Amino acid sequence: MNLLVVEAVDTNKIGEVRGGTSGSGCASAGSSVRTIWIEAFGFSEVSMDRKLIEEYVACGPKLRRAVAGLGSEDLTARPGPGKWSILELVVHLTDSDCISIDRMKRMLTEDNPSLLYADETAYVDRLCTHDQALEDALTLFEVGRRQFARVLRKLPDDAFERPGTHNRRGRVTVGAMVKDYIEHVDYHLKFLHDKRQQLGKPV
Repeated sequence: MNLLVVEAVDTNKIGEVRGGTSGSGCASAGSSVRTIWIEAFGFSEVSMDRKLIEEYVACGPKLRRAVAGLGSEDLTARPGPGKWSILELVVHLTDSDCISIDRMKRMLTEDNPSLLYADETAYVDRLCTHDQALEDALTLFEVGRRQFARVLRKLPDDAFERPGTHNRRGRVTVGAMVKDYIEHVDYHLKFLHDKRQQLGKPV
């Protein structure tokens, strides 16, 4: 399918266009945030329902449940699929969340800020991941999302359309990042569940 790209491209979803740069102040919750997919033969609108904010928060308990009952050897073993251990995967999610929340805060408080790439492999390889604590990583993840969700719930609709420019991905918006970081957790949980299966400790 040929896609007509208008105004900007959001990395993972070529042809997805999000507009609007106004409205970063807090206000009562509206109904939805609109995204527009432009295709060569026409267009359709896709809404980002505010229920996604609650899904965003719910990822914390979901991640905690996914690692319940695992010992230290389980957490640092490296069964497939993928190269990371379960602890490395969890710490990656926490590191990534800290970065994403900072980016969204900057997008809400600055006009189209520059967002720099972070090397996730280097973070795992060079930041002594197996010396970090699972419980602390889970707590940071949960608290970070709960706290930032308090901001998200108060934003007016147009605030979710505020953009930033990633030096590799291009244009992104606050609303897109909320959705992406729900999907980010679900993506990695598939690997985590498969690793548990390989360890003989399925969820």
